[in-house]
Amino acid sequence: MVTLREYATVDGLSAGYWSTDPADPRASTAWLTANRWPEDGVRFLADTGAGAACAVRTQDDHIGFPRMNCTDIAAGTGRDVTQPEADLKEARAEGLRQLNVCALGYGPSVFPASLPNGAGRDGAEGSRSAGLAFDADALVASLGEHAGSQGRLLTFLHLEETNPVLPVLRERGWHVGVTDRYFLIEDIGADEAGYLARFPADRRRQLRRELASLDSAGATAEIHRGDTVTETIQQEVAWLEACADEKHGIPGDPARLLRVNERLRTAFGPRYAVALVRDRDGRAVASATLVLGTRDVLLRMVGLGPGSEEIGAYFHVAYHLPMRLARSTGCSRVLLGTGTGTPKLRRGAVAQRLLSAVPPAATAHGALLRRTDAALTACP
Repeated sequence: MVTLREYATVDGLSAGYWSTDPADPRASTAWLTANRWPEDGVRFLADTGAGAACAVRTQDDHIGFPRMNCTDIAAGTGRDVTQPEADLKEARAEGLRQLNVCALGYGPSVFPASLPNGAGRDGAEGSRSAGLAFDADALVASLGEHAGSQGRLLTFLHLEETNPVLPVLRERGWHVGVTDRYFLIEDIGADEAGYLARFPADRRRQLRRELASLDSAGATAEIHRGDTVTETIQQEVAWLEACADEKHGIPGDPARLLRVNERLRTAFGPRYAVALVRDRDGRAVASATLVLGTRDVLLRMVGLGPGSEEIGAYFHVAYHLPMRLARSTGCSRVLLGTGTGTPKLRRGAVAQRLLSAVPPAATAHGALLRRTDAALTACP
């Protein structure tokens, strides 16, 4: 019997599914509540029998976000993977209706409930009515039945290699492969000198020049947290983020971006931060919105306006200021996200593999996934 219950937001779910202070801010209710917009399509399914909740997104007719569409992800769309057009066509037909287990921001999508004695994910205390340990096999079975009742293809997207569902999927014969790389800086150093010490001499010289670019241009850097992030700063950030969207071919919408950032500020409180670079005239030219866990600082979005390129502002808001924030708050890592790896790797990041999985019967997706896995596994 399927024991799933659907929720539009995390508000109605038991507190036992969440850690109060997770190491990774993407595992927090603040993130899952605030990092949303009306058309994202994300819902939450709780399975009391399996002892877990999960974030899911339905997809119809391949309309919507490509990084939450199992066909695009299996095909390596946007990741320089070449696929035969005939195979893509077959997969599009196979995946016309999807139920994808995934989360916004490449964060956790499966949340095992804490046990009543407090032993559970992240050591969080909590309880749930069933009182049973997490059963990954039962979760996969109930999700499969739920998807089947709707005529949908069930998939799991963007899983870290330690995800507890992966062994069950492999045992059941699912197609599993690497579909992306998530970059993070694990060694930020005790201070800037400690960070630079890990690099060869020529790279240290390049990074020192990069770090000195603001002083050379008469520019300044700022970090604001919680209540010190004023309304004016929020508006500056929204405008810069809209400029960055326009550069990537996305219609800039400062009002929408401001609403998202306001939700993040309200949800995270002192764990919401903004990094800004101002030019010699005091004009904001680059920004980063950041949220903090107990271990990780997450770089959510970079904003870049006119004048940012000339002074090298991007490298400050995307790398050096998040590391400075991490050191000052006792965090040890900076989460950078996916995308182009070269600039991240050159600044000390490492790549974590993200895996996706499709059922054994989804043979067209399986073929795409094998090619994508081979292409991304070969990346340095």
